[in-house]
Amino acid sequence: MSGRGNLLSLFNNNARNMEISNSSEDYEIDSGLDFENSETSGECFLSGHNIETDLITTLQHVNISVGRGRAKLIHTLKKDRPTSEQFITTELINSKENIIENSKKSELEAIALKNGLFFPDIVHGSKGSSVNIYCNYLKLTTDVSKGIFNYEVRFFPPIDSVHLRIKYLNEHKDKLGGTKTFDGTTLYLPILLPNKMTVFVSKVEDAELQIRILFKKKEDMRNCTKLYNILFDRVMKTLNYVKLDRKHFDPLRPKIVPLAKLEVWPGYVTAVDEYKGGLMLCCDVSHRILCRKTVLEMLVDLYQQNIEHYQESARKMLVGNIVLTRYNNRTYKINEICFDQNPKSQFQIKTVCTSYVEYYRQYHNINIKDVNQPLLHSIKKSRTTPAEKENVQFCLIPELCYLTGLRDEVRSDNKLMREIAAFTRVSPNQRQTALNKFYENVSRTPAAKDVLNSWGLGLTNNSNKIAGRQMDIEQICFSKMTVSAGKTAEFSKYAVSNEMLEVVHLSKWIIIHLRNDMRAANNLLDNMKQSCKSLGMNISIPTMISLDHDRIDAYIQALRRNITTNAQIVVCICHNSRDDRYSAIKKICCSEIPIPSQVINATTLLNESKIRSVVQKIVLQMNCKIGGSLWTVKIPFKNVMVCGIDSYHDPSNRGKSVAAFVASINSSYSQWYSKAVLQTDREEMVNGLSASLENALQIYHKRNGKLPDNVIIYRDGIGDGELNTCLNYEIPQFEMVCGNRIKISFVVVQKRVSTRIFSGSGIQLENPLPGTVIDQHITKSKMYDFFLVSQFVRQGTVTPTHYVVLRDDCNYGPDIIQKLSYKLCFLYYNWAGTLRIPACCMIFLPKWTSKEDQELRRVMLLKKGSHPNTRPALSSRGCCIFRI
Repeated sequence: MSGRGNLLSLFNNNARNMEISNSSEDYEIDSGLDFENSETSGECFLSGHNIETDLITTLQHVNISVGRGRAKLIHTLKKDRPTSEQFITTELINSKENIIENSKKSELEAIALKNGLFFPDIVHGSKGSSVNIYCNYLKLTTDVSKGIFNYEVRFFPPIDSVHLRIKYLNEHKDKLGGTKTFDGTTLYLPILLPNKMTVFVSKVEDAELQIRILFKKKEDMRNCTKLYNILFDRVMKTLNYVKLDRKHFDPLRPKIVPLAKLEVWPGYVTAVDEYKGGLMLCCDVSHRILCRKTVLEMLVDLYQQNIEHYQESARKMLVGNIVLTRYNNRTYKINEICFDQNPKSQFQIKTVCTSYVEYYRQYHNINIKDVNQPLLHSIKKSRTTPAEKENVQFCLIPELCYLTGLRDEVRSDNKLMREIAAFTRVSPNQRQTALNKFYENVSRTPAAKDVLNSWGLGLTNNSNKIAGRQMDIEQICFSKMTVSAGKTAEFSKYAVSNEMLEVVHLSKWIIIHLRNDMRAANNLLDNMKQSCKSLGMNISIPTMISLDHDRIDAYIQALRRNITTNAQIVVCICHNSRDDRYSAIKKICCSEIPIPSQVINATTLLNESKIRSVVQKIVLQMNCKIGGSLWTVKIPFKNVMVCGIDSYHDPSNRGKSVAAFVASINSSYSQWYSKAVLQTDREEMVNGLSASLENALQIYHKRNGKLPDNVIIYRDGIGDGELNTCLNYEIPQFEMVCGNRIKISFVVVQKRVSTRIFSGSGIQLENPLPGTVIDQHITKSKMYDFFLVSQFVRQGTVTPTHYVVLRDDCNYGPDIIQKLSYKLCFLYYNWAGTLRIPACCMIFLPKWTSKEDQELRRVMLLKKGSHPNTRPALSSRGCCIFRI
C-alpha cells in the first residue's frame, strides 16, 4: 500500500476503535460470526494504542514530496511527533483528565467534535432587532417506547448478490415484525428481537441457506437521519408521487402550458435532519418541466427543417439533455444518438437475444410504431459496484422519451417564460399553503401514517414559527457622499448620480465599429459625455476605427493594428450578438494583446428611450476595468484580507473544471488580486491554494507595506457532504502559508438550500427584508452556521444563503462574521444593490494602478476567454462566468 493509503487506513482504524471504546449505552457487540476477527474489549483497548504506534511508525517512514497541502501536513507531523513511548505514556497519564473534560462539554459540541467540525462556545449572535420568522419545517416526534435497532446479517454459505440477500431475508419478514430496512448487510428494525443471535433457514435448490442476524446496538435518533429520509421516500410513494433526482413529483396533476407545449409537474423536496430545534423535516415546493412532444416528433421537425445537417443538429439539441420515459417514470441523460441502430436491432437480455420491439411488447405492453427511428444512448454509473466503477448502458426509443427542462428557444422567449413563471414562481403564502397541504395528505393517508408509526415517528405542524434578527440599514460610501441603502438595499439612483469612489479618467481609448453603425457610435459618445459629468469622470476623444465588413477577421485585424501600449481600453460596437465574434475579440484582448475591452451590441445604443441608462452602466463598467472603484461600505477592519474561492464545471466541455481565487488588497475592499487554477474534470476541491495565497500576500505587502494580521476566506460551492474534505484538504493549504503569523477564519457559502423563510403575521406572509439572520432552531445541531437573507425579492420567494463557519482562529464571533457577510454582498459593481452571496465569491477584478502590475493582466479564465480585469455579469454560477 502507498504511504498516503497506509496513513489513511491507520486513521480510519483508529477512528473506528475510538468509536467502539467511547460508546457506553450504545455499546456495539462484536459479531462473533468470524472468529478470526473477534476480539475482547481489552484487546480493543490495546489495539487502539497499537494503531497509534503504527501511525507514528508509518509517519516516520512515509516518503512523500513536500510542497502541497496534504504532503506538507504529513511532513509537519513527522517532524514534530514525539516517540511512540512518550506518546503512549502521555496518553495514559492524561486519559482520565480527557474523559472528565469531554464529559463537561455540551451534547451538541460533542457531536460536532466527533464529526471534526468547528463548534465554539458561542454560535448565536445578538446584534440587531428581533423579528418573527416562519419557515418550511415540520417537527418530527419520536415514540419513547420504540427505537431503531441495528443488526448485522450474514449468509452461510455467502451470497454476493444484494438482490438475492434481500429476497431470502424477505421470506422471514413476518418473523421480524413486518417492518424493516435492509441494505444487504445492515438490518434496521423498530423492535428488539428476543435473542442477541437469531438464525433463520431458507431452502435454496434443495440446499439450506443459514441467515444469522446479530444485534449490534440501539441507534441514537439523531444518527438515523439517513433512515428517516428513506422512510419519507416511502411516504411519498404511498401518496403516488414519482421520485426524480431526489425530488418527488405528482404526474397526475400536471399544469399545462399550451403555448409552449409544456407541462409542469408540481412536487416537493424533503429532507430530515437533526437541527438545534430537534429532529425536523424540511419540505419545499419543487417543479419539473416536461415537454409534451416526444423526442421522435422533435427529430422529425429537425429533419424537415434541415435534411443535410440533420444528424449534427439533432446531436446539438439532444446530447447532454435529460429525458423522461413515462412507462417507468425514470430519467436518463442522453450521451449519444445511434443513427446506425433502430428498434429492430438485437440486444442480449440475460441469455437470450431479442429486438427492442419485442422487448417493449413483452415487458411493457407497448407497441413501437416507427421501427426506423434511431436510438438514444444513455450511460449511468452503477451504484451496486462503486469500487469497480462499472457503467450501465441503455438504448432508449425516442418515441417513448420526453425532454425535461427548458430549451434555449423557450428561455429566449420572454412571453413563454412569464407564462411558465406563473406556475413555478411561488409566493410565501402559496408555499405555506403547500406545506399545510403536505401535512394534511400525510395525516389523512393511512398508508403514509403507518410507515411513520411503525418506526415510532409522528409529524406535527406547530413548530415553524422561529425568532430571527434584522440587521441595521447599511450606508453606501461614494467619493463625496454617503447615502442610505434603505430597507430594500437598492441604491441604483445614487450610483449614477454621485461621483465614483475612485475615478480613472479616460484619456487614451479606441472605438471599433461598422460603418453602418456610425449613429450608434455617436450616440455612445454623446451620452458618455453627459453621464460622466455627474460621475466625476473626464473623457477624451477616442480613436475611431470604422470597418466596412462585419467579419471576424476584420475585427481581429483592426485590434492588432490599432492597440498600443498606452491605450487604456478598447470598445467594440458589434452589429448583433454572435458568440464566435465575441470569443474572437476576447481572445485577442485577453491573451494576444492584453488590454481591457468592452463589447457593446449596437441595437442597445439605438433605443432612444433606454440609451441613457444603458450608457451610464457602460461607463461604470469601463471605470472598473481600467482601475477605478464605484462605491464601498464601512467595514471597520484594520489590516484584514478577505478572500473568495469558487470552482466552475463546464457542462458543454465534458465537465472541464477551473477554480478561481480572489483576495482583497486594500482597506476599502474595492481592489482584488485574482488567480485561476485549472482542475481535473469535475473536481470540486481546489489545488494550488498555497501558491495563490502566497502571491496575494506579496501583492498585499507591496500595496500596504505589511502583511495582514487576519485572513477571512469565503468558500463557495461546497455541500454538506464535502465539509470534512474541505476542512482537511483546503484549509491546511492556507495554514502552510500563514503559519502562526496570520490567523485564519474560513466560511463556507451554500446557495442551493431548500430552506425558505417568511415574515408576517402567519396569515399574510411576505419575504423578509435584506439583513435578516437566523442562527437558531433551524440551524444544524452539529455545525456553527447561520442563514442570511441579503436580497430584496418582489416576485416569488427569497432563498436565504447558508453560511457554515469551519474555522475562526481570529475569534470574531457570530455577530461580526454575520455582519461582514452581509456587508460584502453590497460590493458587486454590476448591480447597485445586494447579491445572494458575498461579492468575493462573484467578482474577479484585479486593479492595474501601477506598471508593476502589468504582468498580472495575463491571468486568464477558462470560461469564454474572459480577461482577469473583467467584471462578471449577473449570474448565479459563481466567479467563473463573465460577460464584458
